[in-house]
Amino acid sequence: MHRTWLYSIVVVCSCLGCAWGDVFEECSESEPESFVASWESCQSYVYCDGDDSILGDCEAGQYFDPESGACDDAANVKCFLDEVDEPDAEEEPDEPETPPAELDPTPPTMETPIEVDIVQAAPVVKPSCPNTDDPSQVIFMANNDSCTDYYLCYHGHAMQMQCTNELHFNAKTGQCDLPENAHCALDQFASHKCLPHMTDFFPHPDKCSYFYYCIKGFLTLQQCPFYYGWDIERRSCVHLNVAKCYGNARRA
Repeated sequence: MHRTWLYSIVVVCSCLGCAWGDVFEECSESEPESFVASWESCQSYVYCDGDDSILGDCEAGQYFDPESGACDDAANVKCFLDEVDEPDAEEEPDEPETPPAELDPTPPTMETPIEVDIVQAAPVVKPSCPNTDDPSQVIFMANNDSCTDYYLCYHGHAMQMQCTNELHFNAKTGQCDLPENAHCALDQFASHKCLPHMTDFFPHPDKCSYFYYCIKGFLTLQQCPFYYGWDIERRSCVHLNVAKCYGNARRA
């Protein structure tokens, strides 16, 4: 007892930064002038002495050992605060009172709107895709190598499309149509005139400012300069005012 009292005086005198003059619940059942473990930290302890009780801390890496009444390495001290948050290995987790509802395998249905706004935009066929889109127009491009294929312009890029059911792309209406209505120039010229050994020019059947260039069996669509048309006699592009166009077509 004398050794404990002497140790207590040394600890009290050397305690810097301790909390003085407090009433601690840890001291409610402790003898006066005794050391007890703190309920707030394993590293802390309380020196119980009535109104003169103080709260102190062990050095870093040490815990207060209630059995010896002194600070010791943390590995040597069993602190009850370390076991508060640890689950009991023997205890099984509580089952939920209400089981979760079974998932409905049926996908949700979307209601069909009663009124739908349909944008009436007439398709326009151009020789090249514009850099910017026009919300009031749908821009198409004919495919120079196929009667059934065509292109849809989107943000300046040509997206390849195809007519089905043996239909041809009608460059005049911008839609898939019957071959006899589409008048595909490839269908008219390629099989009859544009032969592998040929290099020749052919007029466009509908548009005066366009013509076809046949080179070694390949037929490509060409366009005259602005305000110029393909003259079937001169076999060259001349001003529209004097151009003799195929089928009396005077406008591109």
